[in-house]
Amino acid sequence: NSSWISLFLGIKGNEFLCRVPIDYIQETFNQMGLEYFTETLQVILNPVLDSSLDFVFGDEEKWYGMIPARYIMSERGVDDMRQKYERGDFEVCPKLSCRQKTLSVGPSDVCGKSNVKIFCPRCYDFYELRSDAQLDGAMFGTSFSHNFFAQRPNLRPQPSLDVHR
Repeated sequence: NSSWISLFLGIKGNEFLCRVPIDYIQETFNQMGLEYFTETLQVILNPVLDSSLDFVFGDEEKWYGMIPARYIMSERGVDDMRQKYERGDFEVCPKLSCRQKTLSVGPSDVCGKSNVKIFCPRCYDFYELRSDAQLDGAMFGTSFSHNFFAQRPNLRPQPSLDVHR
């Protein structure tokens, strides 16, 4: 048996998300402003998924998606995303002249407004995912890439010299 979080992160397309530590999720401060039912949090935090429950990813998916948006803005979260970035877990820039590792970003901070896109830090362009991932862009938010390179400026690539952007 596995947990709800393991099951959710194992779904194709969700590999862009990082695993948020349980202690971060349980911290009341990190839950401020997020609406949820106690049952939703219990399902997410239960170390073993109760297979007798008949549910589809609903409130749990939306709520868990908002926690990474906050977590990846923290120092620990940026470090987790740094590891994913350096491994190339996100797609590479689709420009053949670039092929830079990218970051996942949300065009909006509002749930359900837009799907996640990739941001090429060399071309300074946003692209649709080539994979069939349909993650909500709010799971990453609009500020993540800026915060990421502000905290890890050594990872920012040199700008593209391609004048045909």
